[in-house]
Amino acid sequence: MMKVLAGFLIVDIVILVSWELVSPSDAVVKAEAVAEIGGLAVDRVRCASSSSVFVGLLFFWKAVMLFGGLYLSILIRKVSSDFQESVWIFASACVVLFSSLLLLPMGYFVTLSAIAFFLFFSFIVLSATMLVIGLMLVPKMLRLHDLATSGASEMSKTTREKQTASSGSEDDAQVAPLRSRASGGSRTSKNSKNSKTSNNRKSSKSNKGGKSGKKDAIRVSLRVPATILKASASTSLEVEKARRHNDNALARREKSTLSYRVFEDTSSGKEPTKTALVMHGILGNKLNWRTFSQKLTKANPDWRFICLDLRGHGDSPSFSEPHNLEACADDVVYVFDLLIPLKLAAHLKVEPTAVLGHSFGGKVALTYLQQCMQHARAPPSQVWVLDSLPGTGATDYARRDLTNSIETILPVVKKIPLPIRAKAQLIKDLQGHGVALGEAQWLTTNLRLTSKSPELYEWKMDVDVIEQLFRSFLGSDLWPVVENPPATEGKDVEIHFVHASKNNMWTSELLDRLDAQQENQVYHHLLEKSGHWVHIDNPVGLMKIIQTYMLQ
Repeated sequence: MMKVLAGFLIVDIVILVSWELVSPSDAVVKAEAVAEIGGLAVDRVRCASSSSVFVGLLFFWKAVMLFGGLYLSILIRKVSSDFQESVWIFASACVVLFSSLLLLPMGYFVTLSAIAFFLFFSFIVLSATMLVIGLMLVPKMLRLHDLATSGASEMSKTTREKQTASSGSEDDAQVAPLRSRASGGSRTSKNSKNSKTSNNRKSSKSNKGGKSGKKDAIRVSLRVPATILKASASTSLEVEKARRHNDNALARREKSTLSYRVFEDTSSGKEPTKTALVMHGILGNKLNWRTFSQKLTKANPDWRFICLDLRGHGDSPSFSEPHNLEACADDVVYVFDLLIPLKLAAHLKVEPTAVLGHSFGGKVALTYLQQCMQHARAPPSQVWVLDSLPGTGATDYARRDLTNSIETILPVVKKIPLPIRAKAQLIKDLQGHGVALGEAQWLTTNLRLTSKSPELYEWKMDVDVIEQLFRSFLGSDLWPVVENPPATEGKDVEIHFVHASKNNMWTSELLDRLDAQQENQVYHHLLEKSGHWVHIDNPVGLMKIIQTYMLQ
C-alpha cells in the first residue's frame, strides 16, 4: 500500500508541475449579483474541484498518508511482538486498506468543493490513524491483564504451598531434585535416587535426635554429581560440602535451566497427551517458532508444543564449557527430567513424543537421540530435522553459500558496538557491513533493553558461545545416528528430514543415502518453494507435511 501511495504521489507531482509549466491556473472566479456591503461592490470567489487549490490539497494529504504510514510501520516494529504476529495487525491493515480504497477514487472521480473534500479527507485519515493506534495498544493491554491475573494466581498458590509446607512434615515438604549446572556430573536416575536416599536418612536422624534449632524447616533433596555422591558415602565432611553445593544450586535454579515456552490449546478443553519439543537454529530464539507452534496446537489440541532457547541464545544462560552439540542435548535432557514436570503439573511426567529442530537445532535433535542411545533412555517416537544435514562442514556442507551465512554474519555481529539506541540503527550498521536487509531485521529479535538504561539495546545472546556451538555444528558427523537409530518397545524411531527445494546443499548423493535408510524408518520430505527459512518461506506446506506424518 505504501508503494501504491508513493506512485500516486509521484503522478500528482508530475501532473501538477506539467500543468503549472504549460498553463498556470488561477482560482475560479465567478461573478454573482453585486452585494451592497457598506456601499462597496464585491465579487464572490469560489474554488471548484478543478482548481489548483484542490490539487494542492490532494497532494498534501497523500503525502500525509504516505509518511504517516511509514511512521506507523516504525511504531509497529517497536511495539511487542504480540501485535506483530496477531489478528490485531491484520485488523490494522484492513483499516488502512479500507481508508485508502475510500479516499483514493474520490480524488479522481468525485467533484466536491475544496473545503468539503478537505474536511472529509482529514476526518477519514485521522480516524483511521487513531483506530490503528488503538489496535496497537489492545494486545499490550490484554497482556498486562493476563500478567496481573497470573501473578495473583501464582501468589495465591505460593501462599497455600507455604502454609501446607509449614504444617506438614519434612518428608512431605521435599521438592523434586535439581542439580548444579556448574558440575559435569551424571544425570542418571540412579544417582538421583542415591542422593534422595542419603538426604532422607540424614533427615530422619535429625528428626530422631531432636537437635534442630529451627521449627518446621524444609529440607530440599537435590541431584548431585556421581563423584560427590561416592565421596559423601565415605566422609561426613564431603556430605556437608555437597549439601552446601546443592543449596547454592537451588538458589541459582532460575538461572541454571533453559528458557522455554509451552503452547497448548486451552480453548478446546482437552488435556494434551503428547508433547513436541521445538528447537531453533543458530542466532535464533524460541519466539522464531511461536506462531508456527500456536497454529499447530490450535489444529491439534491433543499436542503440546514446547519451544526452547538453546544455551547462549534468547533468555537462556550460557552455562559452562564445553559449548557443543552434546552439551545442548544434555540441557534438553535436564529440562525434561526435572523442570518441565514441575512447571506443568506436579503429577505429570512429560516425555517428548517428538523432537523438531531447525538448522542447528536439527543436529541438536539428532544428538539428543544419540544421548538416548548411550544412556539407555527412552527416545522420542519421532525426530524431525528441518533443512539440516547430518554430516560435517567438509562433506555435506561443502557446497554452502557463504553469502549472508552464519560464518559471514558472526564476525560482523562481533564488530557492532553495543549498546545501541535504536533497532533501525543496528539494521543500518549491519547493512553497512554487507548483511542483507532480511537477515539484519531478523537479528534485531536478539536485542533487549539494558538494565541500566531503558533507552539502550544490547544483545541477549552470547556471541562467543554461539561461535563455539557453530564450530561444533560443522565438525560433528551424525550419520551414525541416522543409519543406526535406536528402537523403543519394539518400534523403531522415525527420523524425518525436511529439505528446502531452494537449498542447493541437498545433493542427489545425500538424498540417495537417506533413501537407503528407509528400512530404518528414515524419511525425507521435499518442501517446495522454500529456502532455508522453511517456517517463513512456506509455512503452509511445512504444516501440511508435519500434520500428515507426525500429528496424525
